[in-house]
Amino acid sequence: MSMSIARGTVRAVRPGYRFALIDQALAPLSGHKPGIDAAILEQLRRGLAVVISAEAVLTLTDLCGLDSDAAVESIVHTARLIAEATLSRA
Repeated sequence: MSMSIARGTVRAVRPGYRFALIDQALAPLSGHKPGIDAAILEQLRRGLAVVISAEAVLTLTDLCGLDSDAAVESIVHTARLIAEATLSRA
């Protein structure tokens, strides 16, 4: 993260492995649910990318003092809240 901040506007392409998992999870919604357009799915994808990350796990374990299981439970809870809130707009 510090390298990204120090680089400023120069951007290196990094692999976004989490997006393959998110896209697979959202695939059943794409084009099959009325009222869920591409913009809503993209917002959900971005929201889930925030919580499905090493940074989220490190924050919950290192800064909040949770054990691994509790950290995963918290991340799942947050991902569900994001999904429900985003999809309720559809």
